[in-house]
Amino acid sequence: MVDDKKENKSEIYLIKVQAYLDAKWAEWFYGMDMTYGRDGVTTLKGPLPDQTVLHSILDRIRDMNLKLISVNKIVPHGRTINYEVKGEKENET
Repeated sequence: MVDDKKENKSEIYLIKVQAYLDAKWAEWFYGMDMTYGRDGVTTLKGPLPDQTVLHSILDRIRDMNLKLISVNKIVPHGRTINYEVKGEKENET
């Protein structure tokens, strides 16, 4: 008997990068939805089955030499957990 009450363990993530990613790259990012901001930011949003897949996506962002802006996990009731990436400050001399 198949358990119809099996819980979906996927968590929804919102990842922002400073770049315009063509929609053809969606397959590389596990089919996450891509939206584009006027400021050149691409937002990836969608469910990911586990942390391994999340790290795989972050590795691809690194390998493509894209600037990671933020990673947020969407939790129930529309709240987010913000894992903002802090940039390095340049020394002013």
